[in-house]
Amino acid sequence: MIYCNYNLDGAPMLSVKWYRGSREFYRYSPGMIPRTQTFPFYGLNVDLSVSNATQVFLRDVDFNLSGNLSCEVTTDGPSFKTAIVSKRIIVVELPKSKPIIVTDKDKYDPGDTLVANCTSPASKPAAVLMFSLNNMQIGSPETLKYKNTSQLSRLTVTLKLDQRHFKDGRKLLLKCTALINSLYNQSSELRLPIKSTEPVPEKVTSPSFGCHVTSSINCSTMIAASVLLWNMFR
Repeated sequence: MIYCNYNLDGAPMLSVKWYRGSREFYRYSPGMIPRTQTFPFYGLNVDLSVSNATQVFLRDVDFNLSGNLSCEVTTDGPSFKTAIVSKRIIVVELPKSKPIIVTDKDKYDPGDTLVANCTSPASKPAAVLMFSLNNMQIGSPETLKYKNTSQLSRLTVTLKLDQRHFKDGRKLLLKCTALINSLYNQSSELRLPIKSTEPVPEKVTSPSFGCHVTSSINCSTMIAASVLLWNMFR
């Protein structure tokens, strides 16, 4: 629904005309029968049942609508004054899901190189992508590579990691944000552990079968018991 608000200061109305660019697509004339008229314009489908002197209802809006829309109001005689106001609008097709982040590794250490891709599904216009690491935006030309194909957006980051990226030993928080003007703002996050903080498994060795007799139990009995216990835990 698009609106045109005006004040005629008591003067009679002659017409209200709507334009996309320089082409008229809707007119309201209270002195005519019928009062409403439409003019062919590809991608503009006016629903006359809910359109009137102050509003126009558009169905199945096409991308061709994007551009300058103008409302022109003219009063009837004797003054025949005309006023027109314009506004630029944009028709968008939003992505069907949040951006997706893929990294070359699951874990990183200082000195490693982080390579990550962020992909936003097809939209019109294509989304603008931004990467941040630990809430700090990554933005130098040396680290970013942007690709836009068939309205699908993809951003690649290649970043040499150093100790400052692992402040306080915390995990890396990689975030990608997709933007389309002020209409769309969606982000995805990926938490990447630090390799060097992984626990080191303890060494497992076989029990010793050496024997030193200190009681009445003989050595062969002790060896047999040790072998039995070893087999139970294998």
